[in-house]
Amino acid sequence: MAKDAAPAKSEKPAKAEKAPKADKVVEAEKPTKTEKPAEVRPPADPRLKVLKKFQGKFLPKGVLRERYKAIMDRWNSGEDHGGVMLDELKKLLEDWKGTREKPPRLPKA
Repeated sequence: MAKDAAPAKSEKPAKAEKAPKADKVVEAEKPTKTEKPAEVRPPADPRLKVLKKFQGKFLPKGVLRERYKAIMDRWNSGEDHGGVMLDELKKLLEDWKGTREKPPRLPKA
């Protein structure tokens, strides 16, 4: 009897019982190319690109800060952003960058 019990313990389960690899399962779940792509987003407002350049920046007291405040008041006024034009924002950005320019270096004689 002891001899009969030993061989039963040494038998290993068949390899067919193992679960399939995760890689094969993931491949089966991938969507096919025939599905409709997600809705196409409209292009971003080009004014936002210029407006973001002022986020977190310091505008010194004076004309530039007043112009910026006036533009932001109009921007936050409604859904159409108060008619703020891209040219206005670009002009303010150019003027602000102009005030930050360092004077040219004088050549050494």
